[in-house]
Amino acid sequence: MSEPQAEETNMHETEITRDTLLEWIERWGESYDDIRPGDPMSVANRVVEYNDAEQAVESAADPNAVYRNLASIIEPAMRSMDGFFPAGSRWLAGEVERLEYEPAEEGADSDASGREGTVADMLGTSFMVRAEASADDRDGPSLDTVVTAASNEYLNSGMDADGFSDYVRSTWRDAAAYDWMRMMEEPRSPGEWSNDSARLAVLAVMMRFAPESTAMMIASDVLDPNAPLPLDRLRGLINTRDDLVDTDRLFDRLIDPSEPADPKRIAMAMGILDPVEANAPTEVGYRIAGLKSMLLLAAGDELNARRLAEESIGYDASDRYASSTLDRLPEAGNPDEGWSDGSRLCR
Repeated sequence: MSEPQAEETNMHETEITRDTLLEWIERWGESYDDIRPGDPMSVANRVVEYNDAEQAVESAADPNAVYRNLASIIEPAMRSMDGFFPAGSRWLAGEVERLEYEPAEEGADSDASGREGTVADMLGTSFMVRAEASADDRDGPSLDTVVTAASNEYLNSGMDADGFSDYVRSTWRDAAAYDWMRMMEEPRSPGEWSNDSARLAVLAVMMRFAPESTAMMIASDVLDPNAPLPLDRLRGLINTRDDLVDTDRLFDRLIDPSEPADPKRIAMAMGILDPVEANAPTEVGYRIAGLKSMLLLAAGDELNARRLAEESIGYDASDRYASSTLDRLPEAGNPDEGWSDGSRLCR
């Protein structure tokens, strides 16, 4: 009797293929689960639960092997995580798909070790390393090469099937706040250019992709009476959504025509902004010119503030920093008009 029973049991065993596991992961990607690094088995359990596949797994010849196989597919993708990913299931599912199919398309080895080598090579190369790899002399890569490499890394690491990752966005903004603080603390003569290419590149990326909030952070740290601002305050400013930045209010809060700003702090800031303006993409250069027009207005240099603001507006009429600067300058040809009692000029 025992032999027929065993035969009957085997007939009801479920075969769960790798393709099935990949389908489960793809479907689970729509769950918007939060993901923490380092525990692929926990994710494997959630994948099974989301797909209502517990019964199928239990009816497999070796249920534990199904979970192990599922975790082994997930684990290489999780290596690229360096922190908590809110609603990160979509990203992780996309990364699993990329690792599963890209090596075969590129002619790489299709075994597990081949895939892992590809992932390790990709993740172990920062934008600075890639920029240095292209250097052709002892002076190292030019700043514009580093800025380009940083911009590419930001875009490549942030885009997924569901749009741009909030985690990547906030990570780079937090880094830019830290890098700005450190560059302002450098032992430089006022106006001397910073030569920290990695930090300058991170700042350039944020001036390209989050120009309003990055400029707000910089202006506040330079012009606020309580400057230098603490790191948590800088990060709070740069993480503001660009469309929520109120430049008129910012100007009114930070610029007092009766009390010019600290020239030494402005000069230190210019030593950071000038090399970025000279080496970043054109749109970033003009964004920085608009920000600099604000700083020069605060310093009382109305002539150069107007020149930079007009250049910025000529390139991009939507530059709100340049526009707000021009709103606070006297009409061209009427030098007697302008700031009188600390109020905004009416035009």
